[in-house]
Amino acid sequence: MAPQNTASLRVGWIGLGNLGIEMAKNLQSYRSENGLSAITVYNRTAAKCQAVEQLGASVAGSAAAVAAASDVIFLSLFNGDAVRTVVEEILDTEAEAGEASQTAPLVIADTTTVHPTAAQALVEEIRRRREKQGGRGRPVEFAQTPVWGAPPMARLRRLVLVTNRNSAPGTIGAIAIPAFAHTAIQVDDQVKAASFKILGNFMIAAIIESLGEAFAVAHESGISRETYLEFLREVLPAPPLLGYASKMVAEGGDAVKSQVGFAVSGGMKDVGYAMDVAKSVGMRLPVAELAYEHLQWVEKNGSADWDWSSLVYALRKEATLPKEQQQQQ
Repeated sequence: MAPQNTASLRVGWIGLGNLGIEMAKNLQSYRSENGLSAITVYNRTAAKCQAVEQLGASVAGSAAAVAAASDVIFLSLFNGDAVRTVVEEILDTEAEAGEASQTAPLVIADTTTVHPTAAQALVEEIRRRREKQGGRGRPVEFAQTPVWGAPPMARLRRLVLVTNRNSAPGTIGAIAIPAFAHTAIQVDDQVKAASFKILGNFMIAAIIESLGEAFAVAHESGISRETYLEFLREVLPAPPLLGYASKMVAEGGDAVKSQVGFAVSGGMKDVGYAMDVAKSVGMRLPVAELAYEHLQWVEKNGSADWDWSSLVYALRKEATLPKEQQQQQ
């Protein structure tokens, strides 16, 4: 699909989780501010649509209804299974939409973090169905367009969007920037877009793992969390690093339970994906393996709903084990 004037395009949104709702609200606000048509939204839990509806969005009763009212749909879902379910519902509906020669393609831009194999499977499924339909129905074009940034960055319209050269990068970028993202990085295809996002998330997980280790050792060495945080602020003042470090210090170190930007369950999913990507090219990510082990510990002994920076609890536990064992002897 060639880049086009996006002002006339109808835009839909499916999925209103912690990040999706911030993106959808910003997209609707931007379109209202600039005299563009309202977006059409759908979420499995309908009550979550109210915040976007109050800004002027239309609410649909299903993913298929969003597709019927849209030229471009953004997805923000939990994982590849959820994406496949939604896309297949849309494909079933669009197959009945009339002759393709009379209809422009429907573009589905998926911002979800998915496994590369899931992205590839969707591309192949759409191609298979298109060939089977023999030109009947509205054509569907799928674009893997994940984003980097936590909800606070989404609220500030500072997300980073990934696009790929094969799927309407100009159209998708023109709608997203500056409505909910501030820039886009382009890669070659759908699978590379998924892999790129996963490896970016691995870097964030590696930072969190390193922070957790440093804070645990500092504490055991008699250096307060607040003092170590001061070092980070003065020497390594990168916003993501300081954001996670502050959670590990605030509220006596317990803010990782309440200030949830990305949950343990999501962290385990993405770190697991990163290990799979490395394995597919004959390599390992030892830091990812450590982070995954510590996230598993939190899931078992704490909560999968805590922020993924709560992996620091596993490291604190490791620090206390030798002392507990000595006391028992």
